[in-house]
Formats: sequence, C-alpha cells, structure tokens
Amino acid sequence: MTVTAPPATIAGATAVVPYRDLLAALTTVGTVLDRKSRPPWNAALITADLDGRLTVTGASPAATVSVRLPGAARSAGQFLVDGWALTQMCKALVRGEHRRDTDELPVLLDGSFPPAPTVTIGDYTVPLTGLPVEDHPGACRPAPTIATVDRAAWRAAVDRVLPAVGRDDTLRVLTGLYVSFAPGLATVAGTDRYRLAVDVLPATVTGPAVQELLLPAKILAACAETWTGPSVTIGRRRAESVHDVDRVTFTCGQTTVSLVETGGAYPPWRRLLGSLDPQHTATFDRATVAAHVARVLAILTAHPTTRRPIMTMTLTLTPDGLRVAPLLPEHGARVSAPTLPATTSLTDGTVRWAFNAAYLRAALAALPGDTVLFSGQADVAKPVLLTSPEQGASIPPYRHLLMPICID
Repeated sequence: MTVTAPPATIAGATAVVPYRDLLAALTTVGTVLDRKSRPPWNAALITADLDGRLTVTGASPAATVSVRLPGAARSAGQFLVDGWALTQMCKALVRGEHRRDTDELPVLLDGSFPPAPTVTIGDYTVPLTGLPVEDHPGACRPAPTIATVDRAAWRAAVDRVLPAVGRDDTLRVLTGLYVSFAPGLATVAGTDRYRLAVDVLPATVTGPAVQELLLPAKILAACAETWTGPSVTIGRRRAESVHDVDRVTFTCGQTTVSLVETGGAYPPWRRLLGSLDPQHTATFDRATVAAHVARVLAILTAHPTTRRPIMTMTLTLTPDGLRVAPLLPEHGARVSAPTLPATTSLTDGTVRWAFNAAYLRAALAALPGDTVLFSGQADVAKPVLLTSPEQGASIPPYRHLLMPICID
C-alpha cells in the first residue's frame, strides 16, 4: 500500500514592525484589495525572508502590490489574513492613544501558527483567522526596466489626465490609461470619447525605442498616491505562455506595483489632435474663468428645470472678452452673464459653444498654468482645445480636448 503524506504546512512568519510603517504598508496594498471578494483577493500576504526583509502583498485579478520593510522579519515564512481585518485590528489596538505616541510602537506579527496568526501591540495580543497561502499569487517582482521617471512629475501627469478617463466598465479600453515611451519622453493620455487629455514628461527610456501600454487607470492612480520615493522605475514583462498575461511594474522606493495590461485597441487620439483647425481663439486667466464656471454649475444645480445628469452651459467669445452662462432653454435670452476679460481673435460678432459644465470645470482645474489658450474650430460642433501657453517649449504642453454639445 502506498501512503501519500499530506503537504507540509508553510511556516508562518514572525516580525516586529513600527506601527506607522505597518499601517502605511497595509494602506498601500489596500488600494487593490476588495473586501467583498473571496480569498485571496481580500487578503494581505505577510512574507518574511531569511535576510530580515518583511513583505506585505495585496492582489486582485488586475494588480498586485508589494511593500518591503527591511529589517523587520524575525523568522522566515509566510501567512495570509484578511487585509481589512488586519488593518482595523491594528487601529483598534491603539485606540485612544495620541498619534505621536503610536508611530514608533512595535507591532509583533506572529504567524508561527498560520491558521490563527496573532497581532500584538503593547499588552494586547489578538488572533486573526488565517487563510490558505497556496491560493495567493505571491509577492510581485520588478519586470525588466523600460523607463524611469520622476515621481512628482509622473504623479502630476496622471492627475491631470485622469479626469478624462472613462468610467464605464462596459467600455474597458476607455477606462485605461494610455502610456507610451519614446527617447527622452513619456506620454500619458486618457479619453472617455467626449474629452481627451494628454500630458508629456521627461523620461529615461532604457527599453526598445517605442513602447505603448494600456493600464487600468483607477488602480494605477490609487497606487501612485502612496508612493514616496524620488523616482519611479517602470518595467514590462510579456506573457510567457497562454496561461500568463502581459504585466507592467512600477517600483518606487520599497513599493512595487504589478498591473495586468488592458487588452484592446486604443482610440487614435494623435490623429484627432492633428486634424484640429483652430479658427477662433481666446486667452484668459484660468482662475477667473474657473470661478465663474463653478458658479454657473451651482446655478444649474439649483435651478428646478435643469435636466440631470448632464448640466449644459455656454461659452461665448466676443471681441471684448468671453461669457460663461447656464443654458436654460425654457428662458432663452432672459439669461444674462458678465463679460470676462479675455484676448480673443474676434473683431466683430460672437461665437458660442455649449459644454457639459462639469467637464469644462474639470478641464480648467487640470491645466497647469495661470493662463489658458482656448482654440475653437469654425464648426462649433467640433472639438475645442485648451492648453497653457506658459509651459516651456522643451516638451509638448498639456492638452485637453473637449467635445461641445450640439444645441441647434
């Protein structure tokens, strides 16, 4: 008779981590965890190496995030627990204490009994429910480097482009962030079909001459908020089998994020930008016009005849400046608004566009400079372009394209 031995239990890790560092790591991996999902997509994997490094990892079908804490591990091994439960338990164990008194408090994570790992802070020790480690994909490793960018510049570019990214999950390609690399430059773009935002930043490109990526925008933006290092190293690993997927990794400081590339063909946004034929322009102070657009949006929100969810406003160029006003079809010409200072291309007459008020407000908020250059085409139903003329000529400026609303 053949006797088959049961698989050996993976040894549990033990580690001592400052409370502040552990909470920051759990917050970072929490950006990809889903409390409502089943294990392992709701769980944090705690891994301790023989060299003393502790790694906290969270995973979802689209992303994996690992945070390394050097010198924290006391014994090698790993265990898996509900990530939200571990985070809340750590907070509960210091409840009532001042934050300045808790930052350096040692937290003992003891996974020597993986089915019930314990958390110890001060005089309290509380066990949690362990989960099967075998189900977790494991910590992520940086892929071969293709580019390096400044963290602050990358974060600013993502924040400026994000408002234009689609939010309709049935159009998965449009929920992605388009990223490409060429010698010396990284380009970030996003569109939801009604607007397009494009930003360019310096990059040290070490991979092939041109790389194009499509990544889950929401997850990437959430992860980028937690990065603290001076630079971000970007890597790419192609699928090695039909059971694998293409992945892009971002490493900043002690954090590595691995994202599954979004499949599908991205809209040809470069061709759209190249087809613009500006005929009407206006240069104006961004803060002044943005304040009036916010007021118009408040008027539309308050007015009982406004049809939600899209609230429509008009932007009118005149020889003397520009006007922004709520569009209230029931009242027509009885609506009036002040003329705001602007240098326009008109010598007589007026030209009027209609926009989704929330989209125009978001576009003005995303522009990096104090001055805005508005460029409209002869056909007021065609896209308009907003840029900041103050940006230097060394790299292309941030560009925000808006589709007007047809009202005639």
